[in-house]
Amino acid sequence: MLAFYADTVAKVLTGVVIVVAYLNVTGRNQIAQMTAIDLVGNFILGGVIGGVLYNRDVTFLQFLALLLICILVLAVVNYLARHRVRLRAASIGRPIPIIENGRFVIESFEAHRTRLDIDDLATALRMQGIFSFEGVSFAQLEPTGHLSVIRETGMNPSRFMVFRGAILKNELHESGFTEAWVQEELREAGVERIADVFLAEWCHDHMMVVLNDGRMRAGSQRAARSVNASRLPVKGEAGQDGTTAAAPWAGSGR
Repeated sequence: MLAFYADTVAKVLTGVVIVVAYLNVTGRNQIAQMTAIDLVGNFILGGVIGGVLYNRDVTFLQFLALLLICILVLAVVNYLARHRVRLRAASIGRPIPIIENGRFVIESFEAHRTRLDIDDLATALRMQGIFSFEGVSFAQLEPTGHLSVIRETGMNPSRFMVFRGAILKNELHESGFTEAWVQEELREAGVERIADVFLAEWCHDHMMVVLNDGRMRAGSQRAARSVNASRLPVKGEAGQDGTTAAAPWAGSGR
C-alpha cells in the first residue's frame, strides 16, 4: 500500500513539473494567452495525469513516456498553427470588426451572433473609460476576447500584410489592397525580395518593414488609408461627404 501512494505522489509531482515547464516554455501561462489548441491540450494532459493515477497497471516509465508524447504532439500542432496561415486562422481565430470608419459593421453581428453581445461590448468600452459608442471611429474584438478601440483621432488601425516572407492573402483581401501594390510598397521601402521580409505592416499612411535580420525600414508616406477599404466607396464613387474615393494606390504618385 505504501508503494502505491509513493508511486502516485511521484506521478503527480512529475506531471506537475512537466506541464508547468511546458507552459513556461510555450509562454502560455495565463488563460488570456491560450488558444483553442492550448485549452484542448490542457484537458488532454489533465486527463492523462488523472487517468494514470487510478490505473496501477501503468508504470511510472510508461506514464512519463505517454506524457512526453502528448506534449510533443501539442508542441508540433502549436508550431504548425503559428507558421501556417490557414491553421493559424482556424486555431487562434481572427479579429471581428465592430466599428469601422465610424459606422457599425452589422455584418459582424449577423455572422457572429453567438459571440457578440451588445451589452458585453458596452461593458468593455466602459472599462476603457468610454461611456458611449459616439466618437468611436474603430473597434474590433480580438481573438483573445479583448476589445480594441480607437477614438476619432484621424488615425486608422494598422494591418499586417506580410509575415515570414509570405503575403497574408486574407488580410490583403479584407483591406482591399493587391499583391502588386504590396510589392510596390516594399520596393519603396528598399526591399526587392519579399523573402527578405519578416514582417510588413501598413501603418496608417506608410508601410513599415521588418527584415529577417531585425532591421526596420519605412516606406514613403501616402494618403491615409483605411485598413478595410472594402467597406469604403469604390474608385469614382462619391462617399457620404461628397468626395470621390481613390484607388488603394491613391497618393502614391503612380
